[in-house]
Amino acid sequence: MFPAANSSRVTVIGAVVMVTMLMMAEAASKHPRKRSDDSVEQTVSLQLDPALLLPSRNPRPLHNASISPWTYNTSHDESLFPPTLSEARCLLKGCLDLEGKEDQNLQSRLIWYQVMVLKRVRTEGAEHSYHYRLETRNIPVGCTCVRHMVHVQE
Repeated sequence: MFPAANSSRVTVIGAVVMVTMLMMAEAASKHPRKRSDDSVEQTVSLQLDPALLLPSRNPRPLHNASISPWTYNTSHDESLFPPTLSEARCLLKGCLDLEGKEDQNLQSRLIWYQVMVLKRVRTEGAEHSYHYRLETRNIPVGCTCVRHMVHVQE
């Protein structure tokens, strides 16, 4: 299980890094490289300054207060920045009623969020040289309670 406060910190750190990187990409000189599909790949230098990271506030943990509670699983990949991502997992199929019992007339569903990560990739033609590619990932960040969907077929 991964505390919600640490998950928020990872999200804030990732967001600050991405904004900083995008600002640097705008201001940095560009080095176009031709790829095999005739598109131009741009490379920019990136310097990460930990002093720019803002401390996160400790929000009230929602994962246990929700009528659709969830827990966090963490995954770790050294080729990504940030290397650790927290993913939500719903604890119930239904939702909690006023007495705290599971109501199967409602469904717990994941809430998805798109995040940007930096993927470390080997530079072609250089044995020990790497660069980072900006990628997006869809990760579940929490759970919400929804009504069952009914599909009417004619």
